[in-house]
Amino acid sequence: MKTIIDIIVKQRGKFLTLMIIFLVIGDVQIPYYLVNSNALKAVYGNLPPWYPLYVVFSLALNIAIIIGMWKMKKWSVYLLIVYFATKIPTELFMFRPVQQVATFATTLVGAGLWFWAIYRKWSLFD
Repeated sequence: MKTIIDIIVKQRGKFLTLMIIFLVIGDVQIPYYLVNSNALKAVYGNLPPWYPLYVVFSLALNIAIIIGMWKMKKWSVYLLIVYFATKIPTELFMFRPVQQVATFATTLVGAGLWFWAIYRKWSLFD
């Protein structure tokens, strides 16, 4: 007898499902940091006044990406490309050089993992 987990990951696969779950977990922290700006300043220092708006835009984009990835839609992959294309230059502009290295490295690794997960299942996206 198949379990619910087997049914959920059959089409998308374990790796892509795991990437979606990680994105959900990462997005859960965003409202906390928006409400507690001191916690955000402790991590990143002084940020530009438009940063909360950027984060809200990123969260909305991520929610759309999560829904689209779960449904295996190609438009979600294009949104993911837009997300990474805006994330790298924006965060390189905002953060101090020491933070930029870590941010850039984790963004590149994250993008690589996402696109590897998608590449493996691309034929199933519609």
